[in-house]
Amino acid sequence: MTVDLTVAFLISVLAGMGVGGGGLLVIYLSLAGGQEQLTAQGINLLFFIAASLSALAVNLRKRALRPGRLLLLSAAGALFAVLGSAAAAAVDAALLRRLFGGLLILSGAAMLVKK
Repeated sequence: MTVDLTVAFLISVLAGMGVGGGGLLVIYLSLAGGQEQLTAQGINLLFFIAASLSALAVNLRKRALRPGRLLLLSAAGALFAVLGSAAAAAVDAALLRRLFGGLLILSGAAMLVKK
């Protein structure tokens, strides 16, 4: 339990700095936590909903957001989350796992090339 809390804290620090915390959390939950990938992705989603709510509160307080854009992006995000969830449910879990791994590899490679 202490290890899980420590890892969650470290991943949240990395995510706050913009270092792909989501991929790290899913990998940790899948490999060390023994969770199935879809379960790990669901936990990861809940983790980032909490993080995004705190970021939203800070940015609203600083008046750094435009309400019209916020509503448009929120509606589009909700729509595509539902569509993505339906698509993921229709795909074989093994294929989904490989696709997600490939996405992480491409994302990491793009970060290395970009810097």
